[in-house]
Amino acid sequence: MKLVKHFNEFLINEVNLNQHRVDTLEKRVATITSFIQGSDNFKSSFITAIPQGSYSHRTIIKPTVKKAIFDADVVVYLKPIKGWEPKDYIQKIYELFNSSSLYRGKASRQTRCVKLNYAGEFHIDVVPCIHKGGLLGHQEYVCNKLTNKLESCSSVEYSDWVKDNNKVVANNNLIKSIRLFKYLRDHKQTFSVKSILLTTLVTSQVTWTDKYWGTDDFKDLPTTFKNFFNRLNDWLDENESMPIVNNPVDDDENFNRHWDENKYQNFKSQVSKYNSWVNDAYAEMDKAESIKKWQKIFGDKFAKAKSVEKKTTAKLPSHCEALRWPLSSYASKLNVKAVVQKDKTSVALGDLASYKAVPKSHWIRFVVKDHLCNETQIYWQVVNNGNEALESKCLRGDFFRGASIHKEATAYKGQHWVEAVAVKNGQCIAKSGPVFVNIM
Repeated sequence: MKLVKHFNEFLINEVNLNQHRVDTLEKRVATITSFIQGSDNFKSSFITAIPQGSYSHRTIIKPTVKKAIFDADVVVYLKPIKGWEPKDYIQKIYELFNSSSLYRGKASRQTRCVKLNYAGEFHIDVVPCIHKGGLLGHQEYVCNKLTNKLESCSSVEYSDWVKDNNKVVANNNLIKSIRLFKYLRDHKQTFSVKSILLTTLVTSQVTWTDKYWGTDDFKDLPTTFKNFFNRLNDWLDENESMPIVNNPVDDDENFNRHWDENKYQNFKSQVSKYNSWVNDAYAEMDKAESIKKWQKIFGDKFAKAKSVEKKTTAKLPSHCEALRWPLSSYASKLNVKAVVQKDKTSVALGDLASYKAVPKSHWIRFVVKDHLCNETQIYWQVVNNGNEALESKCLRGDFFRGASIHKEATAYKGQHWVEAVAVKNGQCIAKSGPVFVNIM
């Protein structure tokens, strides 16, 4: 069974990177960019800095228990500096960071970048890229510290390739499927494959017939995910030993440096195993059994029992406004804590979750726990139900602008709910889901 709603909930609640982490990452990148651009060594050669890899493709996922942090790549484009060799660019950026009290101890030199470690948060790989222009156009190169050579770079072209194929699949289902593949990799940890290689392998399964003739293989997320697995498994079956995986936009580069024959054979074996599980879960017509089979793949956080139970309870009544903002493709779970108070300004008596029912004449304080950027607005929806609220003409259900803290009195007997949503640039970037309140 496809379980489209459960797939979408799983993405929002467990897979997608939290918006506050995205905002934090963007602030860190902006600070790093300004720091390099304003330095003595690079201010005359600095051109621009752009996201690369998973950061650019929007396929970074929320850290799992087994992989507690995530990586983001930033390409810093520079004009050639007279007298510098390829290794010098990495060394000089490393020295620049170590000269600052803000970054000292965070920086380390890698083969093609300088890694900044924000402990407990993420890594940012700063990749110097040399931009050379001429009569026949321009070329860009990353610096290999070990070989002291320049290597062809095509970050923008590669990102455009992913974006173009994502448009063919539609509804961002390619990007969402890649996130699910990465979650499976990080959650199960039964195979190892670099993100650039995994993204290339999955995206390459979009064929020219899909582009020119169309297909039903991508009509929803579960169907898209299943068919990408089927196609990838078929491709791996055709390659008994490790094939050459070229950069699709640069024939001079291949990604085989990211794995070896043993890793390839293990990857092939694991994809075959999970492919059969995916087909079995998709084909299962009993909903409860299908959920169990999808949980075998993704773990028990997929279609949690309590979220399935709440979904049936939370069917929108006629007086309840539907979500008025389009849901961002990177929408995530908004963390809201609710506590019970005797009075509006008194201390908390305990978490709402510990109460089977809250007495009347109490207050509940709802707090958005995520750190959101200044451009993000918080909206609340309070939905009253039951005869008492109906008779008092106070059913409610519309969204209204608020702050990160909202308080409600327990005035009417019945089951009610409160939801918070975060809105940025006209899109819903995070939502809490209904927080249920039983009043006796």
